[in-house]
Amino acid sequence: MDYKELLIKFAEGKGTPKEREFLKNTIAKFVRQIGKEESFKKRWGDDYVEELLSKLSVKVISQKDLIKEKSFVSWKYFLSIIKSCVIEFYQELRSLQEFPYEEAKNPKTEENNRSVEETGIFAYEEKVEEKIEAEEFYEYMLNFLEEKDYPILCYYLCKEFQKDCKKPEGLSETNLYKRWERLKKKLRDHLTYEPSAEAMKYFIDKFLSEICKKLGYI
Repeated sequence: MDYKELLIKFAEGKGTPKEREFLKNTIAKFVRQIGKEESFKKRWGDDYVEELLSKLSVKVISQKDLIKEKSFVSWKYFLSIIKSCVIEFYQELRSLQEFPYEEAKNPKTEENNRSVEETGIFAYEEKVEEKIEAEEFYEYMLNFLEEKDYPILCYYLCKEFQKDCKKPEGLSETNLYKRWERLKKKLRDHLTYEPSAEAMKYFIDKFLSEICKKLGYI
C-alpha cells in the first residue's frame, strides 16, 4: 500500500470508502493493543473510532505539506501518525475525567514529565509497533513474491537457519545459485523500505513454517 498517497488523499478529502475503512481498522487495532478501548467507549460510545478519525484528519491536514515532500512514507512513519493521534486523544480523555487529587495519585516522572500511566503506554507502544510492522512486512513479502520464488527462497533460508534442506527438483546447483542471485536483486531493487530485525525474524520463521513446510519445499 502507498501510505503517502493514502494520507494525502485523506487530507484532501479524496479517500475511498475502502481507504477510510483501512484507517479506522488501523486506529481500532492500535487502541485495542494498548488496552484503552473501554476508556474511549465510556466517553464516546462505539463511535469513538469516528472521533479519532476526525482528529486524525486535522493532524494529517496540518502535516500535508511535510508528507508531500517525503519521497516515501513507510509503514513505521504512517503508524507513528496514528499512534500520536490516539495518544493525544487519550490524554484529552484523561483531562476530562481527572480531578485535582488525581495528580497526586499519578505522579510525574522526572525523565519526561509524563504521568506513570502515560509512560506505560508509550513504553508498550514500541512493542505494539514491532508486532504490527512484522505482520505488515510478512504480508508485503507474500504479495511481492511469486510462487516460482518460493522453492528458491525456502531452500536458501533453510540452508541458513535449519538443517536437512531439500534441494528444488530439476535445478542444477549452478542454476539454483543464479535463480537465487536474481531473486536477491529483485528484492534489493523493489523492497521499498528496510525492515527491522524483529520484522525480518518474524518473516523468516513464519515463511519457513507456513509456506516452506506446508508446501513441502523443505
